[in-house]
Amino acid sequence: MISEKENSNSSNPNSSSPNSSNFSSNSNSSSSSSKNLNSIDPENLKFSPFDSLKISSIKSLQAMNERDSCPICKKSVKFYCYICFVPVGCHINEIPKVKLPIKVDVIKHHRENDGKSTAVHAKIIASEDVEIYSYSQMPKIENPDRVLLLFPSSDSQTLQNIPRSSFDKLLIVDGTWRQASSMAKIDPELKNVRRVVIKSQKTLFWRYQNRDENHLATIEALYYFLKEYYETYEITPEIKNNTNNINNNANNIEENKDYFYDGRYDNILWYFKYFYEFIQETYRKQKGKKHFTSRQRAGYIKYE
Repeated sequence: MISEKENSNSSNPNSSSPNSSNFSSNSNSSSSSSKNLNSIDPENLKFSPFDSLKISSIKSLQAMNERDSCPICKKSVKFYCYICFVPVGCHINEIPKVKLPIKVDVIKHHRENDGKSTAVHAKIIASEDVEIYSYSQMPKIENPDRVLLLFPSSDSQTLQNIPRSSFDKLLIVDGTWRQASSMAKIDPELKNVRRVVIKSQKTLFWRYQNRDENHLATIEALYYFLKEYYETYEITPEIKNNTNNINNNANNIEENKDYFYDGRYDNILWYFKYFYEFIQETYRKQKGKKHFTSRQRAGYIKYE
């Protein structure tokens, strides 16, 4: 589910940094007991909510001070070109690559701002498995019975109730809440695709949204989908039988999945981690001088 975002007066790491449409995780489902981005309280500024994840070093991003030209369209950008979907300012080998277990098509509303979509992160980091299409150029859905749409509705199901053999592709609608809802509910192809929903999670997204904190940025929603995919389909019997690394009282695999998760999809949040930590650091250093937008939820910036 996408949450509506408003124009914000908050500062941006740079004018080309992303603002995505926001997905709502399923607030009616029970929260996962797994350690996730919200399991570490960043009130203690020695820690980041990303510290528990296996994310590659972001030093190459931290070292970028100037804009550069996109090697394809020549547009002056920083970090990446959100039109050509290529990294800018650092070597391709410095960017982590993630192999996804399923093909992902992002359908972006034609009014969604290109430079504000965190879906671009996925396209660059998982370039072999992610495609981004404008809604007006959305390809015909072949074999709709074998496609899932990440969108909450009355008939959405969790992955636990969907056989892995029954789908080959994931669709994500990218836009404001109204835009995404119109695409999912009105489009004759999308409205007939099976819906999948993720467990409730809290967003770390820095942009103001006129929705509750369970509405996630697109890249967050994809990350949690991938994590649930691993927990549902990729934990092998050998891993399940290895109880040496989990609590001796942990007899229920459903309650201890995170002990088995190996972090294979964490790097999908590589850019997102950088922007989040950059914003936190910027406003902490200028406490009392520079204020984050008052429309953002209280306590978003974790001051000392």
